Amino acid sequence: MTDGDDDKLATSKVVTTVFEQILAAVHEGTLLPGERISDAALAAQFGVSRTPVREALQRLREIGIIEASPSRFTRVAVVTPSQTAQAYIVWLALYRALVEEVIPRASEASFDLMEDDHSQFLASLTLGEVQRIATMNFQFFSRLPAESENAALQRAIVSVVHIVRLGSLHLPAYIDLEALGRAQGLLLEAVRLRDVQFARDAIKLLAQIEVPQD
Repeated sequence: MTDGDDDKLATSKVVTTVFEQILAAVHEGTLLPGERISDAALAAQFGVSRTPVREALQRLREIGIIEASPSRFTRVAVVTPSQTAQAYIVWLALYRALVEEVIPRASEASFDLMEDDHSQFLASLTLGEVQRIATMNFQFFSRLPAESENAALQRAIVSVVHIVRLGSLHLPAYIDLEALGRAQGLLLEAVRLRDVQFARDAIKLLAQIEVPQD
């Protein structure tokens, strides 16, 4: 490996770190929809140059988390309830294809992780911890895409799921969280038994959950 390769690898790691930290700030509500973002301020905050920050912001633009207008602004995307509902429909279609592929060979490791996520989701639901509910739900449904051998499907799911997650945090009312918990339970059983029909039933239940509109 050359020095140039080392520099590229280091830069790539910095970009990934900045990308993940900005994404976490958005999903945690530290950065709010419509809030303007300064690459210079972020560079100073993270102690890096503006180049990896700009690349991280470009990646976030590609998945719809960041909006930008040349020479005007860069800001956290404003995802309307209508856009959230549309993205949710797309996510359901993609996840339906995912479970058909991965459930027959789902790993015990994924089951163990999803079982823990589900338990924490239910505990957070009981306590009414909204942010924690969203986080554990995201983690639960993010386990199976890693088992897919379809790279295009993985990328598509990652792209749309962040829009759903961002939009879900700012809906006019809560979705049916009890139904969401039941759907998780069905999918967990599908993974345990490697039973595609249980997974299909979980998707059907998820499809019945309405995204509240204004």
